[in-house]
Amino acid sequence: MRAKLTLLALAAAVALQAQIAADEPVVVFTEHPRLFLRPARLKLLRRERERTSERWRQFQTVMPGSAAPGDGGILEPGFAASLYYQISGDEAMGRRAVNWALGPGRDLRQLALVFDWCQDLMTEAQQKELAARLQKGMADTAQDESIGAVRGRVLAAVVLFDHVPQAPERELERVVRIWWLGRMAPALKAGRSVVPREDAFALYELLHALRDNTNVDLRDACPAFFKDFPIDHLMSYYPALYP
Repeated sequence: MRAKLTLLALAAAVALQAQIAADEPVVVFTEHPRLFLRPARLKLLRRERERTSERWRQFQTVMPGSAAPGDGGILEPGFAASLYYQISGDEAMGRRAVNWALGPGRDLRQLALVFDWCQDLMTEAQQKELAARLQKGMADTAQDESIGAVRGRVLAAVVLFDHVPQAPERELERVVRIWWLGRMAPALKAGRSVVPREDAFALYELLHALRDNTNVDLRDACPAFFKDFPIDHLMSYYPALYP
């Protein structure tokens, strides 16, 4: 069985390499919302609201009575308000997210989430303005090869894919072919530590955004690393031995 699984993993890796090597474009084929709230996931979250689960009650308690976005009341105001809108349908909360994104918002990841999750609340002018901010954020961080920065550009490229020409597709191609297959995957195969513990969450978001919207699963390029990565990550939180 282990040999069969190994062969399957190798076949998947070869398939990914062949797909990219064949110059097939990395294409986003999904409708909004694209990021993390695929239909099954969104259905589960909305069911939590219907059941008034403990998690939903805590979220509901924090949001309506919290301070306005950007003043320190909420750690990620754009993410929180747009997520609340997607789950509850509260348009006032969705507009609050849009106002944050078009006002004090600077975090590329959150700007992408608001653009994606609040599409139906924005006017055409607001969509164009937020799309321009996303493109500027991608350009401003283009030289930053850290996992967090790449994650932000991938999210922006996914949500912008059919809204602006060329730039999103170029960014996704560059991330998949150059950054991942050319740099990260070979380093991981060689056993080099190129995924700091604090970047694990950003890496998972990047992987999900690409797999859910383009069917490109970057894990297939280095299956051995991802086989052990979850356990290694959990173990890294154990305290050091007492002297």
